[in-house]
Amino acid sequence: MPRDRQRERPDGFGEVRAAELTGELPAFVADAIRREPVDEFSEEDRETIEALRDFGVSDEEAKEAVREGRVPLVLLNEIFEEKRTLSIERLSEKAGVPVDVIRQVRAALGLPPQELYGRTDLRWAKLMARLLRVMPVESVIRSARGRGQAASSTAMSDLATIRDELILPLRQSGADDLTVAVALAEAAKELIPLASETLVINYRLMLEHLLSSQMAAMAASSDEQELTLAVGFADVVGYTALSARIDPQGLDDVLDAFEDRVVAVVSSRPEVAIVKYLGDAVMLVASSAAELADALLDLVTPTEELADAPLRAGMASGPVRVREGDYFGSPVNMAARLTDLARSWSLLADEGLLERLGVTYEVKRILPTVIRGFGLSRPIVVRRPVAE
Repeated sequence: MPRDRQRERPDGFGEVRAAELTGELPAFVADAIRREPVDEFSEEDRETIEALRDFGVSDEEAKEAVREGRVPLVLLNEIFEEKRTLSIERLSEKAGVPVDVIRQVRAALGLPPQELYGRTDLRWAKLMARLLRVMPVESVIRSARGRGQAASSTAMSDLATIRDELILPLRQSGADDLTVAVALAEAAKELIPLASETLVINYRLMLEHLLSSQMAAMAASSDEQELTLAVGFADVVGYTALSARIDPQGLDDVLDAFEDRVVAVVSSRPEVAIVKYLGDAVMLVASSAAELADALLDLVTPTEELADAPLRAGMASGPVRVREGDYFGSPVNMAARLTDLARSWSLLADEGLLERLGVTYEVKRILPTVIRGFGLSRPIVVRRPVAE
């Protein structure tokens, strides 16, 4: 793994409470990790409770936060004045959104139910009411699924940074709950507005890009919305088996190294675009099969960072349908099948690319193979020429 991503897990890692790392948990998860209630608190716990009272937290809430390891989050909510006093019925009434719609959209976003809601929830519900004036509820729910996945990915990435760069070092140095809470609150004051503004700008830039792509597809092929493109996938070989052998932090390191590699390869190639990440895989498209092959060959070149998690890739070319920034069609399915078939650190291409890729690269047919959905085929292994 890259040196800056390696971090030895401190002996006291278990002292970093689950609520501290994951925020608001579904009730059944919170119940599973909740500490056993205690009648007496330690001297340190009493000092923490008193400090929380000074910040305006009620006595009962302060004690509950200490019992459950939620001191940083309780303090964070207090500092940001995120008092939760609204029932879902009251939230519905104030925002003008039916209760069942609030529940459905929150579920689509991946947010668990809550007993009470606060100011941020109300702002969200009012924005939802405005959105429902221009979109049918079914479309809002469908859109929420995609937005939830994107927002969750962004939030988890920021959370990992907070955990690795702030919480874990503090815990490792022996910091108590209150010290962690204050540091977390100060960091959040800076992070939340910056991250929010960056997210809005990123969304606008991405939407403009996708709209341009969609308009280009429509202009090129009228109502069919088809383009002839090269499509490729690359993934981590044996990721499922790997997940059974290493801890979650190790898996995070593998995915971070993989995604860093993809970005490094694609960022210098304007003719190649990342369509989406699929966990341990990435989907790429390019206007030229040769351009895509060049990028995929870079991806499947062995590196020290991914020595224990080799990559493989597959590609095909042909007409694909464009819809909402994604691509569909026979070449997409073929490229996915070939990726599954490829060996570690290798690139397999559809046999139809033999002549085009053979001009630049070394190509070799493999033995006839039955590919699901396509029948008998003889894909080609693509390699860079060996320098004489």
